Amino acid sequence: MLTRLGLLGSGIQKSRMPRLQMYLAEISGISLSYTLLDEADTAGFDTANKVLQLINEGFQGINVTHPFKQRVHKLASSSLISGHEKIGSYNTLKFSGHDVYGANTDYMGFTQAYKYKRGVVAPGKVFLAGAGGVGRAVACALADLGCDEIYIYDVLASQSDSLALHLHNRGVSVKVVNESNKDSYIIASDGLVNCTNIGMSQYPGSAFDPALINDQKWAFDAIYTPIETNFITNARESGLACISGFLLWLFQGLEAFMIFTDTKIKLEQDLLDEVLGWFDPMPDQIAEQLLQPAN
Repeated sequence: MLTRLGLLGSGIQKSRMPRLQMYLAEISGISLSYTLLDEADTAGFDTANKVLQLINEGFQGINVTHPFKQRVHKLASSSLISGHEKIGSYNTLKFSGHDVYGANTDYMGFTQAYKYKRGVVAPGKVFLAGAGGVGRAVACALADLGCDEIYIYDVLASQSDSLALHLHNRGVSVKVVNESNKDSYIIASDGLVNCTNIGMSQYPGSAFDPALINDQKWAFDAIYTPIETNFITNARESGLACISGFLLWLFQGLEAFMIFTDTKIKLEQDLLDEVLGWFDPMPDQIAEQLLQPAN
């Protein structure tokens, strides 16, 4: 039986998620089709109508990316995984009849990426730049990983305040910071996390002033194109343990595939090497530092 999936987003023509899902299906012996569902291709695009259309066309589920992760949250009747409904965003929808079920594999992907690179070491105090869809998922994962405190910064105060309230209700120590005082909190942090779009190929730069990256312990960048962003370069050269957004992307893709097909695929070295080959090459020494698991 053919499994019909797709990716819902805006400006997604260069996404590697179709290739990943098709590759996972190939090595699993599963018949699968995967369609890009780009908002830019549809005049008068409406999220709810699009999801209903996909259900009527026989799709089994979709991956969801920017800017729809929070928008589709209200379309799901329930969560596939207990607790994910509280995150406030979904990046994976599964359809059963006309029922829509949601999951947040960004949360799962970050949790696995963090443990892959840092093992059981607690996150400590964390500065989070970007409180949107992926930021919410990462913040919730940090809370469940046992972080001591989260400092939230976003150019949209409403997003910072919303995430802070959510984390506070989960019993997390949290503080919203602003442009005038953020530097002192960056310096005081154990971990630096970028969940903004700064650092993408089309948005060059870094969310963190390199001069402030010194005595922290670890860094994570949700961006994976390029795999080594300016922020990760600065953090790596300053001796911080670095977690690449590539690992979050890969782990969340594996989790989504399991949700769609009930097929679990473990991240082995040959799979990592295959998928890494789809991206721009980087020196072996840097790849080892960023992608080799903790001892």
